[in-house]
Amino acid sequence: MGTDLALVDHITDAVASLRVVDRLENVVAQMATGKSKVAADRFGLRTIDDSELSSMYRADWMSRKIVDIPVMDALRPWRDWQADDKAIEVIEAQEKRFGVKAKLARALKWARLHGGSAILIHDGNRDPMQPLTKVGRGGLKGLTVLNRREVQPTALEMDPHSPGFRMPVAYQVQTGGGTIQTHPSRIIHFIGAERPDADLNTDAWGDSVLLAVYDAIHHAALTSAGIAELVHEAKIDIIKVKNLASQVATKAGESSLVARFSLANMLKSINNTLILDESEGYERKTTSFAALPDVLNGFLQIVSGAADIPATRLLGMAPGGLNASGDSDTRNYYDSLDSYRQEQITPALERIDDLLWQDAGGAPKDAYWDWGPLWQMSEKDKADVAEKKARTTKTYADMGLLPEDVLFEAVTNQLVEDGTYPGLEAAIATLRSARAGEGEEPAGEGGVPHEDRRHP
Repeated sequence: MGTDLALVDHITDAVASLRVVDRLENVVAQMATGKSKVAADRFGLRTIDDSELSSMYRADWMSRKIVDIPVMDALRPWRDWQADDKAIEVIEAQEKRFGVKAKLARALKWARLHGGSAILIHDGNRDPMQPLTKVGRGGLKGLTVLNRREVQPTALEMDPHSPGFRMPVAYQVQTGGGTIQTHPSRIIHFIGAERPDADLNTDAWGDSVLLAVYDAIHHAALTSAGIAELVHEAKIDIIKVKNLASQVATKAGESSLVARFSLANMLKSINNTLILDESEGYERKTTSFAALPDVLNGFLQIVSGAADIPATRLLGMAPGGLNASGDSDTRNYYDSLDSYRQEQITPALERIDDLLWQDAGGAPKDAYWDWGPLWQMSEKDKADVAEKKARTTKTYADMGLLPEDVLFEAVTNQLVEDGTYPGLEAAIATLRSARAGEGEEPAGEGGVPHEDRRHP
């Protein structure tokens, strides 16, 4: 027993005397020895000025689509209001009057391109430093989209207890006659790509979304341009001439050589025959483009992944792989768009809606809205879903689970909400009015309230 303990102590001392490291070193392969070529690599930030960003957006199709596509796709379904029909007509008229959708899309695109933008709210107040809490009926005068060069924060709120922490305490808005200091309640603030470090966020703006994908776009553009240049060298004719150097040494020899092969080229183009001296040689070299499409597609796929936009949408490419439909990529893309809508667009819209309702005289208590679905079913899918719903409804009717008038209201609401039959809601309203005029009790009275019905 004593011998065993002594052996253990000896092993423990030996291990303690060893230099223990938590990495693998290989001197022969120069791995982790300080001599490896990758040991000194690091990521660097390449800033892009506004002029280059504008040039990329105007001249490069990939840059323009990366900026525009997520905004267009996010706003394309727009939204569905849940309120009384008259209230829906009012708010939709307000949206159209102030151009809410178009101006919101422009502000979001400018924010993605330049890292920030703003919507300036006009209420007719001559003192823009007065807080904007509410507007009266007809008090909203307009909404103006500004890029980040036209509106600059004066200073940031640095009190962490303030709701506006790290947000501007005021803005300098450029006008034709100079700059005007504006209260932040009159500005709806948008950013592009969020900056993670507070030390970098000195102006409350973000980065351009093109900053992170710049290298990917650049490499894809260079590859495309290089392939285009190779097209001009796809076929090269090589003619060997004896004593060529001595012939072109004199003006007479040079002229004779040019005339000689101009004639040879003309004969070739007319008769498809090339006549050469027995001392001259001719061969043709061609460039193979077999692997170039795969190379270019590889770079374009990298751009697609960097932009987080499916290749089927960004590049218009068919899904790759056996039995691939691209649905999974599209659904993942729509999930990211839904987060984009909820986190960045919804707060801005809620602020705008509050002003629109105030301008119209007030919002109904039960009015609210939902984003329209990004995923659109095909006509066949809609028909299949409608058939399944009809069978389910028939099952409930056969079971006597719901009263007939309640079931009528429920099915009517479902058909109106699904948009199965255009004009159905108006037709039912006309029918009820006609029956009411004849002294009949309208079908469905006392059933499900109409205010929960989605506006078609």
